[in-house]
Amino acid sequence: MKDPVDHIFRPSLPWRCVAITECGYDASKVKTITRDEFFQREKELGKQRAAMLTCMTCSQTALRWKTWDDDPRQAMQRELEWELVGARYRRNDRGQKLKDELMAIASLIEAHRDEFDEFVSNIEQRRVWLEKKAAMETKPKSTRGRLL
Repeated sequence: MKDPVDHIFRPSLPWRCVAITECGYDASKVKTITRDEFFQREKELGKQRAAMLTCMTCSQTALRWKTWDDDPRQAMQRELEWELVGARYRRNDRGQKLKDELMAIASLIEAHRDEFDEFVSNIEQRRVWLEKKAAMETKPKSTRGRLL
């Protein structure tokens, strides 16, 4: 008898506390591995052997979407598509959770506008500083004016 395959934990948005797999199962009810464990498995065993041990839907989905830490825009896009594509095909099982969360986030920002603006400004300033630092490190050092 063949053992069931492993599923991969789906990364959630930072404000959510749900544990589901990339393919949509409740993670507490199936054998699961992390995305990092899956990528390490693929690296060690190769794609074909890893595919025999891992849910195909989970593995393809993990390869297709980035996490919040990798790119928050893609993480949001994934959630948007989940809700909107379901609505387009007259599915009502997708809910409106993200819509409700975005409305709550907008209300929180409105209530704390100064704090939000300060956070955004700090992030922008840090990005600019890191870009300048990276540019300085890649410039060749001038030996002009030095005695050798």
